[in-house]
Amino acid sequence: MLACATATVLPVCAAPASDPVARDHAIPSCYEQLREYAPRNPIGDLTVLIDQTAYLDARLRQIVRETVDRLLRPGVNLSIATFSAYLQGRYLDVLVSGQVEAPIDAKQRDFVSKRDLRQNEECLSDQVVFARRLAAKNLDAAFEAIDPNIPRSDIIAALRDLSRRVGNAPASNRMVIVVSDMLENSSITSFYRAGRLRTIDATAELRKVAAAGIRADFHDAQIFVIGAGGVSERSADDRSYRDPRALLALEEFWRRWFAASHAELIEFGKPTPLIRIDWKTSESRAQ
Repeated sequence: MLACATATVLPVCAAPASDPVARDHAIPSCYEQLREYAPRNPIGDLTVLIDQTAYLDARLRQIVRETVDRLLRPGVNLSIATFSAYLQGRYLDVLVSGQVEAPIDAKQRDFVSKRDLRQNEECLSDQVVFARRLAAKNLDAAFEAIDPNIPRSDIIAALRDLSRRVGNAPASNRMVIVVSDMLENSSITSFYRAGRLRTIDATAELRKVAAAGIRADFHDAQIFVIGAGGVSERSADDRSYRDPRALLALEEFWRRWFAASHAELIEFGKPTPLIRIDWKTSESRAQ
């Protein structure tokens, strides 16, 4: 990452995403010259996981953009990741991550010069704008790479892999937004029959997952799903119909799977969320 120190305007200084250091520290710090005053622990950790096998219409894409933009605030770590089937170039991939830094603690402000405080505050203000633009750019890139024609979707395996990263986050308040139709179609199990969503038996499906040795630990993260059961507008036959009973069974499976993975499924948008996703929702549930 290129150091931006306490500049009043953050430049677009992130290195290419192929650089793993730049990818994991894509938001330039405002504390290069004031490291001893930098807040140590983030307030929250936000992870956005996008299923690139799931069709997302323009409305769902806008909901995701607006939700992430709203959740980005001082003290929040951000990670945006994508997954598909385990095909060449389609594995779980973290596109970008970084921290929107919190201001200097009120008890330490008296030890910092007025000039440095002013520059730091200006930088932090610019940093939020930079982070939101960076998030929007990476979300749009993820959306552009969506291909609903990919026949497989390894959702469970991708979530298992992602849980390791979420569990290692230093923040106590962890939020995961899963943008997916949540229709598993892998070597573990398939939620389809003859190309249609079937009404699954959640207990039987959980046994299959356990038999495959797929275990995850989200360390008490809270999960919000956008896009569950989604249907492509290009589907014109009756295979696009989603039986309400099948959707309820789908939600039951994921609610129980996340609970067994030390996470709480707060909202299962079928396909749009019916509640406003924000940190207040997450914090009130945690109390």
